[in-house]
Amino acid sequence: MTENEIFFIDITEKKCPMTTVYVRAKLDAMTSGQELDVWLYGTETRKNVRASVQALGHTILADSPVSDRADLYCLSIKRR
Repeated sequence: MTENEIFFIDITEKKCPMTTVYVRAKLDAMTSGQELDVWLYGTETRKNVRASVQALGHTILADSPVSDRADLYCLSIKRR
């Protein structure tokens, strides 16, 4: 793994609270400065994952809808 490598995880089929567990496990396996793109479904999941990531001290780089699917979002996270 290199610092400039961008990882991806799709948790669109996962339900809370497992969504935050999957994201945290992926972030824990990464090194400082690496980025993770997370696809997730629903505003509640989006809110919970954002809060969890920020509570762990990581940075949300972007939070945007994915083009043609309703309630599908991509969070871009930088590991601390």
